[in-house]
Amino acid sequence: MSSLDPTGPDVPIARLRARPERRLWRSLEELARGTAPAGPEFPPGASAPPEPSRRDFLQLLGASAALAGLAGCVREPPEKILPYTRRPEDVAPGNPLHYATAYALDGIATGLLVTSYEGRPTKIEGNPDHPSSRGAAGVFEQALLLSLYDPARARAIRYRGAGRSWRAFLEYAAEAVDLHRKDGGAGLCFLGEPDASPLMADLHERVLRALPAARFFSYAPLAEDAAYEGARLAFGRPLQTRVDFSRARVVVSLDADFLGGGPDRLRAAREFASRRVPESELSRLYVVESALSLTGAMADHRVRMRSSEVVQFALGLALELSPQLQGGPHTQLTATRPLHVMARDLLANQGRSVVVAGARQPPLVHALAHAINAALGNADRTVAYAAPTLPDMAAGPAALAPLVADMRSGRVETLVITAPNPAYTAPADLDFGSALGKVPHAIYHGLYEDETAAQCAWFVPATHSLESWGDARAWDGTVSIVQPLIAPLFAGVTHAELWAAFVGEGDRGAHALVQDYWRRQPGRPDFDAFWEEALHDGVVRGSATRTESVTPRWADIAAAAAAAAAKPTSGGGIELNFLPDSKVYDGRFANNAWLQELPDPITKITWDNALLLSPTTAGRLGVESADLVEVTLRGRSLAAPVFVLPGHADDVASIALGYGRTGLNEELAQGVGANAYLVRPSDAPWFAPGASVRKIGRRARFAITQDHFTMEGRPLALVATPRELRQHPERIEEQRAALPTLYDPVPYPSYRWAMSIDLSRCIGCSACVVACQAENNIPVVGKERVARGREMHWLRIDRYFSGPSALDPEVVFQPVACQHCENAPCEYVCPVNATAHSDEGLNEMVYNRCVGTRYCSNNCPYKVRRFNFFDYVGQRTQPERMLQNPEVSIRSRGVMEKCTYCVQRIERARIDARVAGRTIREGEIQTACQQTCPTRAIVFGSLHDERAEVARLHADERRYDLLHELGTRPRTAYLVRLRNPNPELS
Repeated sequence: MSSLDPTGPDVPIARLRARPERRLWRSLEELARGTAPAGPEFPPGASAPPEPSRRDFLQLLGASAALAGLAGCVREPPEKILPYTRRPEDVAPGNPLHYATAYALDGIATGLLVTSYEGRPTKIEGNPDHPSSRGAAGVFEQALLLSLYDPARARAIRYRGAGRSWRAFLEYAAEAVDLHRKDGGAGLCFLGEPDASPLMADLHERVLRALPAARFFSYAPLAEDAAYEGARLAFGRPLQTRVDFSRARVVVSLDADFLGGGPDRLRAAREFASRRVPESELSRLYVVESALSLTGAMADHRVRMRSSEVVQFALGLALELSPQLQGGPHTQLTATRPLHVMARDLLANQGRSVVVAGARQPPLVHALAHAINAALGNADRTVAYAAPTLPDMAAGPAALAPLVADMRSGRVETLVITAPNPAYTAPADLDFGSALGKVPHAIYHGLYEDETAAQCAWFVPATHSLESWGDARAWDGTVSIVQPLIAPLFAGVTHAELWAAFVGEGDRGAHALVQDYWRRQPGRPDFDAFWEEALHDGVVRGSATRTESVTPRWADIAAAAAAAAAKPTSGGGIELNFLPDSKVYDGRFANNAWLQELPDPITKITWDNALLLSPTTAGRLGVESADLVEVTLRGRSLAAPVFVLPGHADDVASIALGYGRTGLNEELAQGVGANAYLVRPSDAPWFAPGASVRKIGRRARFAITQDHFTMEGRPLALVATPRELRQHPERIEEQRAALPTLYDPVPYPSYRWAMSIDLSRCIGCSACVVACQAENNIPVVGKERVARGREMHWLRIDRYFSGPSALDPEVVFQPVACQHCENAPCEYVCPVNATAHSDEGLNEMVYNRCVGTRYCSNNCPYKVRRFNFFDYVGQRTQPERMLQNPEVSIRSRGVMEKCTYCVQRIERARIDARVAGRTIREGEIQTACQQTCPTRAIVFGSLHDERAEVARLHADERRYDLLHELGTRPRTAYLVRLRNPNPELS
């Protein structure tokens, strides 16, 4: 806070411009010009003021001179402007640089490559050398950019609401450590999220050496505790399970959404997609789950059931496949026909199959999956085991209970919180917020002044991951050095600096801390060379942990299985499911407008969450989509709108976590959706029976980007089996054959840009949508505008339900952007030639010509053109404007926008090729959607190059054109999605 006199000579310039005399001066000048705005003196409709007389003009001139002299007495604060006289090495204005770094979500890192223009990050891609990303980036990683420039981020250290300096906090931390030395630190506790950082592990040990009685707790609302406990049950110790989907011909998922969630989702998606194309032996996917997930949408066979019933299904499957478990009292379980078919398919593919269990399932399901994989000989082939990457495995909601008990009893004097917003995410029955009020000295470190910050004495703003030095480990243990792309915008502090304050080194800086740690490690004779290589590559070579050979404890698994089989079924009522959200995760991204406006992959809802019900359950309850209902579980209630979803299990209600925020400064997140944490129990954090749903009598309004579920009989997103393709090739041929046309053929002398999208690979994750938004400066418009059909995304992903059953439909995703038609219907209706065809086949938009008639949008059969109804860009704050890609035009209101095939990337490659005296090479250009796609479903290139991948795919037997019968001849080709159903279940 400034201590300057508000009337003195050192008044800040922002306040100077708001002084009354300055406002008066402006009003006098406006009056003299006759441009004074309508106000109380000149209400709307009043005539303009008369021309001032000579006497009036001289009076105004005298007043202006007097005020000018008054203002001249005020000394403006000095501003230091340094000329760019010495250009930094390798920096050329206008040419971007790329830096390797990493981002850790729930403690597990994903490798990134960040594009920077003169020190301003503008785009995030995956690091091809990193084992987790392999060149891809998900929606969370890409949306980090918007969070970096979020003006709602915390900007100052505060103590009980008053501003403080970092030096003042360091002095406080030193005093606190001195006080806690008396009892060895028994009253000092740290609460953080799971973290695999080697530097943080070292600081953890150093704090304990200084204060041996200090305690550390880990908490993450989406922690995978059950997976580690399942390994402990199966093998006697916690282990990490690593699955290689590229080697599996048969995959059985027991409520495991490995394509849509988890720290290793990008690698899993790449490996799984590699087995869904004819070039490899087509794999088969079985999914058992309650709520339709991305993995369930890709299944060849999906069995919907209550989450609590999955354990019985896993028991039955284990009994058929594991001879070591047979003969116990649990052998009387009744198996279903899909279970028998799955078992036979797994037996036929021993050593080439895998069974995976989801984080939402109890430890027994994970142990049974380990037992099945061992019995089938899958260990060390499709599945491997290693020591856990995360040092603290117990981090779920139940891990908070001991800390909360100590907080209530007064045994915690100082609590240092670095876990994201536990006052909001903690289960309701723990009442973490009220317990926090009993801690005399609570310190919270976060990006925002949120629900937790409001209840802590000290608040320390955190640096963004793109502003921080540090290190992190990937899922396989590979270390990355986290380096900043920009200096902290809002005076934040890193996690490492905060903890280092309790060992007397908080003023050293994160760069010195991480360098010193790695300098102390053995085997670094030339540290400088090691450091430069680690920063350049984004990985520390050879740092991955090794896998181990393990043997199941069959007796322990059998005993646990027998106890589960003898346990009575859960109570009645509706089973309430708690799901990670595909956009805001656990709530930490709730203030990110890109993610809030991103349609949910399954429901297509934006800016909201909903209570998901099956059509059967909704009919029994007498509710329909958008009805507001009251959900009650164990005496706690919340109100939420209903969304009726085909494919959802009966007698189950599912709701996503992360909404219903009430934080102080997170204005975008406030009031969006329903807070499911209010009814989430700590002993059943993923699903709990006994819920009731009551209709309130009011309705909500969803902002949904796709209201229709089916393709209405049109050949839009085509699905077939390999056998159907062989037996009926004419069905695909008629969707790409040449049609009569009145257009003259157009020559393309140099390049013929085109794209192909393989529906077999597309998993609907929406990474391409966010990549397009970041690359092309696409604005968000808000819930109201989306509800009116005015969303601005240039690329959308349509989701269709198909098949004979409305209760168990098949799902297919189809990305749709501008098709760049050869015979484009938009071009010949534009009265000003704003949309035109280039000599390389691009359908171009000339923004300066566009007058906003929207004829082109009305004539586009693909509905991919977006109209700028408002000046969305002009509403951005200064930090948000730093995000904009300088190579893409910023559009004002009143013009049409659409996909350009990332023409700016084409032109940059063309310039580089001309300078080198050559043509553009195959693969030299990657569109933003292509580059980020985890499954490589999108390919771009020139059809003139017969060796190009896009040319090969355009000639593929699966290739077809969207709305081919219209004769538009699109340059984007689609490849039929292949399914591999089991003939016994078809």
